[in-house]
Amino acid sequence: MSILEQRNRVDELVKLGNPTFENFYPSLYLDVKSPGKASWIIRYQLYGKRRQFKIGSYGTDHEELLNLEGAIKAAIECRKKLNDGIDPKLDIERQKQPKLITFDDCAQKFLEKKRNKIKTTYIYERVYNNEIKSHLGAIRIDRIHSYDIDNVIQRVLDSGRPSVANQVLLFIKRVFKIATKYKLITCNIAQEFSQSEDAGGADKKRQRFLEEHEIEDAFSIFREHQHKIPTASYIALVLLLILGTRKMELLSAKWQQVDLKRQTFKLLDTATKTQASLIVPIPDLAVSLFQDLKLLSGNSEYLFPKRKASKKPHIASDTLNDAVASLFGVAYGKRKPGPNYMANVDVEHFTIHDLRRTFRTLLSKIGTRREVAEKCMNHSLKGVEQTYDCYGFFPERQAALNNLAERLMSLVKYKPLLS
Repeated sequence: MSILEQRNRVDELVKLGNPTFENFYPSLYLDVKSPGKASWIIRYQLYGKRRQFKIGSYGTDHEELLNLEGAIKAAIECRKKLNDGIDPKLDIERQKQPKLITFDDCAQKFLEKKRNKIKTTYIYERVYNNEIKSHLGAIRIDRIHSYDIDNVIQRVLDSGRPSVANQVLLFIKRVFKIATKYKLITCNIAQEFSQSEDAGGADKKRQRFLEEHEIEDAFSIFREHQHKIPTASYIALVLLLILGTRKMELLSAKWQQVDLKRQTFKLLDTATKTQASLIVPIPDLAVSLFQDLKLLSGNSEYLFPKRKASKKPHIASDTLNDAVASLFGVAYGKRKPGPNYMANVDVEHFTIHDLRRTFRTLLSKIGTRREVAEKCMNHSLKGVEQTYDCYGFFPERQAALNNLAERLMSLVKYKPLLS
């Protein structure tokens, strides 16, 4: 059958639209489903297994459609690959994979893998976006020099953040590991760097917590700088101190988790680090905070809706971190640091996570039993105790958080919007 006769045959089959699966060239078939709709299928055998895949839809009036001649050319290419022992379907799928060329390409690949495994990927994202991306992101991964890595780490060390320098080094090492895995580079130059010699040294467990006078002074600075700490952020900082939740357990929460009549806030197992849900009692003095949040959030389903264009519907993970850090004269990324306002009241640097340590310390200070305090933290129990002790200590936690709120609300001096 000549090419003209084959072309006419294709047109006839597609026009009729009767379900048909007809061969037009070695390994090439036309699969007709209905009038005007047909696909080109490659069918072949490799290593004793029969396989097939669609190479395109039939048509002549669009560049994405394949006519007979185009389909034959594709079939010839597939036959060449088969002769070389290459699976054409697998080869096409590989070509569709995003190309990994720059450091940013590899970093995004690493972050994508992390998102599928852990819930705290935002920690890695913050380190990358604030400390690394602007310096290494656009450079081809195989063109990055050891000096480039050293310069990025040194910038962070010069800013007085040794623990962040360790995080930067670890991130770069993992990205280079991805590049090595996908054969983009032959030598992992980041592996030669060490935490002790090139970064911030051995990590020390943070012991920082805020004394009560520091809480009072810090929140006075927060009130003075409402352009950096607006009301919603101020409320978030107060709630982190009073409820003791992890930052994103609060900032990503929805209103369906809050029951103001019963005064409860439910932490979902899908949103907690320990994958354990917990009903957190809302202290009497904290009810007004949630009422004001409801007013500020408008019609949003989130307690803290996003404030600018973002992929996430709630406030970004680094919003509070950046705002508090700026008041200490610390700036991340390309931003220039401002004055250290906290120095005016002799408050030493603290982070958002230090508020959770402060919460736990204050629970001990007011005499809360250890098992009750640990449940307030939603920490996992160990061993046999984890299996058999299912008591939630809700009445005890309710009493403890009410006592803590009475102590803290006089220090943070929050004035309800609806008063």
